[in-house]
Amino acid sequence: MEKYRKEYTYQNTGVDLKSADILSKLLATHLKSDNFNDFAGTFAHPALPGFRLVATTDGIGTKIMPLVERKMFNTMAQDLVAMNLNDLICAGAKPLFFLDYLAVHKLESEILSGFIEELNNLLCRYDCALLGGETSEMPDFIKENVFDAAGFMVGLVKEDEIPNRQNISAGDIVIGLKSSGIHSNGFSLVRKLYADRKLNDEEFIKTLAPTEIYAESILKICAEKLVLGLANITGGGILSNIKRAVPNGFCAVLDKTSLPKLPVFNLLSHFVAEDEMYRTFNMGAGFCIIAKQKNVQRVLEIAKNHNPFIFGYIEKSETAAGARFND
Repeated sequence: MEKYRKEYTYQNTGVDLKSADILSKLLATHLKSDNFNDFAGTFAHPALPGFRLVATTDGIGTKIMPLVERKMFNTMAQDLVAMNLNDLICAGAKPLFFLDYLAVHKLESEILSGFIEELNNLLCRYDCALLGGETSEMPDFIKENVFDAAGFMVGLVKEDEIPNRQNISAGDIVIGLKSSGIHSNGFSLVRKLYADRKLNDEEFIKTLAPTEIYAESILKICAEKLVLGLANITGGGILSNIKRAVPNGFCAVLDKTSLPKLPVFNLLSHFVAEDEMYRTFNMGAGFCIIAKQKNVQRVLEIAKNHNPFIFGYIEKSETAAGARFND
């Protein structure tokens, strides 16, 4: 068993997080965008005084491959909406409209229409219009019986409802919201385990649980101005994402023992080292909230459907924004 712990890493499956980090730093240096490290981009326009437009774009990653194979259209739709909407709400924004981009080997009307119908139905639940999109047929680029899907979401937020990380101070509390499982990050590693028969069919199907959507609770919390920072725990794991919600000079100190115990992560831990698990997966925390101590009880009450838990606290730091575990 120990050899598998050393063998299975995200990088060995072809995903290099270090290279991604280097690219991000290069782009941040050259683009000099105020939005670069944020989960969603905000845009002020004179036609909308007192408001900001907010935009996100994301896809499902390689999780889409087993979902297409099994025709799990509702899971595909929920994953695509969640990957965009969970980023959008980090700016406190309500969704307005969505566009999709589908890259296919060959147009298969039954499969694509099933997916788009499920996508439209889900977006309607969040009062978000599916405006349309683009389908690109690329047989020389996309494998047979596979397609890729990306989404683009635009929302709107009042300027005074955007969480302001600059108001974070030592002693503020980090609250975690339970994930539904792996969500849509780390699937190159999960698929490798399945291909090598470390996971059986039943275990692999359980890893495909749809990504949790936190919009209803988070938007209510933002409307009541109860939060200072929000983090969608997406690619790169807990620490790399939560530090995006922390200002320079402060650090989020988190308690691993407070994380919900999800069977899927216990299963994967038989083959993947602990440090690699925490660099790759959400480990049970799908979303994080930073709030003043006086507002914690109200936040816990509003977010009760997501099994909220006290995850940690904010301390002063001599370095740039950071996050660490207290072990």
